[in-house]
Amino acid sequence: MTRKYRKVSRYREITGILVRHGFGYLIKPQKRSLPQRVRMVFEDLGPTFVKMGQLLSARPDLVPRDYVEEFSRLQDKVEEVSEPEIRAQFIGEMGKAPEEIFLDFNYRPLASASIGQVHEAVLPDGAEVVVKVQRPHLKQLIGGDIKILKRFAGILQKRTVLGQVCDIYEIIDVFERQIHKELDYLTEAVNTEAFYREFSDEENVIVPRIFSDYTTREILTMEFVRGIRVEEFEEHNYSYDESSRYSGNMLLSIYRPLFERGIFHGDPHPGNVLFQDNFRIVLIDFGIVGRFDRCYRRLVAELLIALGDRDVPAVMNIIMETGRTTKRIHQQHFFEDVSEIVEKANGVTRGGIALGQLINGMLAISIEHGIKMPDNLFILGKTVMISEDMARRICPELDIIEVIRPIAADYLKETLRPGLDNGSVYRQLSNAAEGMMTFPGDVCKAVKNFANNDTRITFYHRNLNWLYDMLDISSSRIAFGLILAALMVGSALIMHTGKGPLLWGYPVLGTLGFVFSGLLGIMVLVSMLRSGRLR
Repeated sequence: MTRKYRKVSRYREITGILVRHGFGYLIKPQKRSLPQRVRMVFEDLGPTFVKMGQLLSARPDLVPRDYVEEFSRLQDKVEEVSEPEIRAQFIGEMGKAPEEIFLDFNYRPLASASIGQVHEAVLPDGAEVVVKVQRPHLKQLIGGDIKILKRFAGILQKRTVLGQVCDIYEIIDVFERQIHKELDYLTEAVNTEAFYREFSDEENVIVPRIFSDYTTREILTMEFVRGIRVEEFEEHNYSYDESSRYSGNMLLSIYRPLFERGIFHGDPHPGNVLFQDNFRIVLIDFGIVGRFDRCYRRLVAELLIALGDRDVPAVMNIIMETGRTTKRIHQQHFFEDVSEIVEKANGVTRGGIALGQLINGMLAISIEHGIKMPDNLFILGKTVMISEDMARRICPELDIIEVIRPIAADYLKETLRPGLDNGSVYRQLSNAAEGMMTFPGDVCKAVKNFANNDTRITFYHRNLNWLYDMLDISSSRIAFGLILAALMVGSALIMHTGKGPLLWGYPVLGTLGFVFSGLLGIMVLVSMLRSGRLR
């Protein structure tokens, strides 16, 4: 009963917000632009829609560019979670109140956001920690909102202006997958530990330790690592050598794990990157982490080097290899667009190539030419933009591509070397031995099949969906044309006989056949004109 009441209450809340902003914003544009109105509605609808908008701000493949720009302005409108609610969260998750777990716990939060808020605490052994506590009932709220979105997805897709420019179903699917990861603090703990291990031997990059005994799906406890934000950093008068070292170490903290472990910080905004003395960088908040396999890591490394060399044909090939082609590409237009974005990015006066502009321009070109890129590449695009902006704030003269390019080149060199650790050697030798043992039998089997006329060749297509669609349409039209021709020939033969019931002196059956075939022909012609496929 309570769950049903909450659902009805949420429906009323959503309806009230839509009415307050003018329900017509969904049906037709008002004085304010539609993206502005959607952004304002998202802010008022709360955490689910704020997080969805923030996700879409990095996905120009899902929403048009004006929506991307507007959603990047989304702000959390949240109130602090009260002390009784925080205590209830701890009792529900860990069976005890904070005072029973920690030596000291500050109920006044250090920071508060749409998903959770952060508190200072001290462990029984005296270690200073920060504790991230998820907002009460947040999973139920977001889960309910997703169900509401799915229920009305068809209406939003077919009857709203938003549905005319976006794939509502895909947006919901992508958001649901992402938000479930962010709501599970154990996932964030695993991500943080992966980065902690990656930089355990690097004194210039610091990642806080996770205290797993004090961590659950809705409570995350980690080492309290202090540092200053980039705004405070800019107030210091560092020399070029000092600022370039800070900037270089910050870029190292972003790109080294990408190539060495296939992971990268998906949201390195100024609140998640701190600075300490002696050129040390602190990374925090690993709620959003991107991952690439070996194949994509190689492509990203090759792309960075090709961009640095301004090698347009190489960039084109990498784009097509990275993505999935959904329509026929006009090679000349594709070349012109890639050349233009490379020249624009090289037109900066300070700091060398504008890498973020290049990556995001490349993604925009891919969308325009029907090349579907993997989701994590858009997260990487956002990471590149944010980290580049911060690096230029720290050291405007730094040539960013010159810092990143050696990391990418070292990775490509490493891929050319065979793994020489014991486990790798034994695995490779085992695979080779197994192949040698099975090779004669495989050859005999192939020869036998060939002798028995049982040879089969299987072809796998890649990016030929457009050809299948075109052949399907063409064959359908040919079949339809043959049916029309047969109908007209048959009607002509009946008319020639002059027998049967007559209408105005002509056989009724033949007359109806001609009229029917004529109407069908007109319908096909109109359909071809509307689709623009009359060629």
